[in-house]
Amino acid sequence: MNPVRNSSPAIAGIETEQGTISNGVKGGDMGLLFHRLQWGYVFLLLFFIVSCSLTLAQKKPEGEKEFLQETCRLEKLAHDHPKASVRSQSHLKLAFLYMNYRNPQLNYSRALQEMESYLSSVPTERQTDDFNNWLTALKELENLQTGLEKAQKANRSLREEVAGLKETIDRLKNLDRQMEEKRRLTK
Repeated sequence: MNPVRNSSPAIAGIETEQGTISNGVKGGDMGLLFHRLQWGYVFLLLFFIVSCSLTLAQKKPEGEKEFLQETCRLEKLAHDHPKASVRSQSHLKLAFLYMNYRNPQLNYSRALQEMESYLSSVPTERQTDDFNNWLTALKELENLQTGLEKAQKANRSLREEVAGLKETIDRLKNLDRQMEEKRRLTK
């Protein structure tokens, strides 16, 4: 029996004297099944991607206590983990944690130390331009901070010297007054 071809899907699959009415598409049931499976796989893949990305995205620390806990956890990983890749990634995460704008205890010099630790443990080709930009900025910041500390030390020294000179001037003024008084008395 040959199927009778019809373009109306409403009557497809009905048996007549001449045969079963099909929807006119070769392998119609197979195409529908394949289409459903294809969409099923797409949704399944999408589900796994979303679930994996949610587990990989860690909650970023918010308060001082959370920053301290995350810092301690990363420091432990950076020093004690058996895998070198985990240790180096921990150094990098620590560096960004130390210079995070939400961190109440910013520490740029420590961030530089952690970046240099990361730098020594990864090959040159894995270092991105962003990483090198941050490293350069932190080195420049360290140089500026060193220069500022030297200038503050020189400023303190000059203030002490000025204070000493003021005392000397006051003593000289006192001595000048005393000498003027003696001159008046001797006249």
